[in-house]
Amino acid sequence: MARPYSLSRREITLVLCSVMIFLVFYNLDTTVNLFANPNLPGISSNPTADGGLDMDIYGDWVSDERRISSVHKQQEEKEDTSQGNIWLKSDRVPEAQKQVIFGDIGVNDGFMHWGKDVPETRIVKHVAGFSIMDNVIMCNGTIFIVTDSPSSFPSLGSIASSADNSREAPLLGEWEILSIEQARDVLGSYGGLIQGASWLSYDAIPSNYTLLSLWKTHSSLNTSMSPDSFQRPRRLFFPNIPTYKGIQPDLNGPIIRRQRSDSGFHPYLPKAAFPSLGLMYKEDWEDYALMEVPFVFERLVIADFGAAARSANDMPPFTLPLVGLNASKEWWEPIRQNLAKFLRVDHHAQNLNSGQEKTVVTYISRQDATSGSRLRSGDHNALVNALETLHESNDFEVNIVSSEGPWVERLSAVAQSNVILGVHGDNLADSVFLRPSGHSALMEFFPSDVFTRDAETAVRSLGIHYIAWWNDRRFENDSFPPVAPGSDLTQEVRIDPAAVVHAILEVVART
Repeated sequence: MARPYSLSRREITLVLCSVMIFLVFYNLDTTVNLFANPNLPGISSNPTADGGLDMDIYGDWVSDERRISSVHKQQEEKEDTSQGNIWLKSDRVPEAQKQVIFGDIGVNDGFMHWGKDVPETRIVKHVAGFSIMDNVIMCNGTIFIVTDSPSSFPSLGSIASSADNSREAPLLGEWEILSIEQARDVLGSYGGLIQGASWLSYDAIPSNYTLLSLWKTHSSLNTSMSPDSFQRPRRLFFPNIPTYKGIQPDLNGPIIRRQRSDSGFHPYLPKAAFPSLGLMYKEDWEDYALMEVPFVFERLVIADFGAAARSANDMPPFTLPLVGLNASKEWWEPIRQNLAKFLRVDHHAQNLNSGQEKTVVTYISRQDATSGSRLRSGDHNALVNALETLHESNDFEVNIVSSEGPWVERLSAVAQSNVILGVHGDNLADSVFLRPSGHSALMEFFPSDVFTRDAETAVRSLGIHYIAWWNDRRFENDSFPPVAPGSDLTQEVRIDPAAVVHAILEVVART
């Protein structure tokens, strides 16, 4: 019978040591906490200059939970102290507000089975080029109006234009009117549902005022003083504007960073001023078309500048809803306040008569622009000097920002301003975000014999005073020169800085 093997004392010691080492490292955190003692050098949980090796490893940094979370705590403090702040924690948003923001649409709510009861289109609001309709149906890229009373609708040419030529009415296959019986044959008995309010900008050439026009059209649903009594838009389609410029590169080739298409506004603007609005471009529209299923827009707000231009005479096409549709007096305030809150500037209207606030004047300079008009160099310098003198009077705050500068810097200045000055150009479209006061004004400098009504009509629809300048000639209060767009070539604009400053003082003194 084999004799059993017995471990030697040395082997037993090795086994016990191995088990101990394993347990120590397996529970390293517990071990460190157990043996850590700030009074023992070299085993400190908060090393100081007493240990040489610890000093080399850790330096003199002291672990402090308050320091680690200071940025987060500062943000919380700002949330707690900032009046009207939009940066709120989700647990501080009331349930009713969550319902407004997020809605109650589930994953099974994007489908409809209507059988023979095809959803019938209803016209809600309309001026040439701008319409609100319910139950508009898109299928295979064609937009359908379903009605047995086509005479109750405006003509298709008054609603939209051809995607290939904005001067013409839409072609067959772009927009069509179907009777209910025809719709049963063409559209079938089921389809998708695009819930809520959608915006559709059908133009291939973008405009700086698209968002302003669409919001005014949408706001015509609400003529009360409450900005929250109607459904907010959820998405904006650009069916004829691709996401990116140029030809799509070979997907198997090297990665190429592509430039976004121009949508008429800075990409940051809708995210700040219309935070619940999703943007969809030509590729997204084509996805819906290629699915070969009809999609019902629960509510569609349509902007087509081509259709508007055919009825606008000498008015800019985007202005038709501004002058032709009624809305609450405060229709633009929710959007202006959204942007001001995002930029963390005062979003309240200003009362300059209180004597507690200064008049803020912002000059948007185009001297750094690579194209378009700009002030003659000598006039620019003289205007800057005159504005600095105005600033020294202690009653004025003056900002001088570049039209080519950072978006946040430029819009922050505009959103705090009472008076905006600038050379004629697309950048003055931002003037609609001026801070309201009894003295708000826009002064636009034109080359001689050039005048357009874009900025003038936009700001006057918001109650902002407007002055146009030809050198030292001043135009206001409907005594404007005839519309003469001029060319896109770079032109030097001459002004009289002393006359401009005098006009600022007059505007501010107005009661």
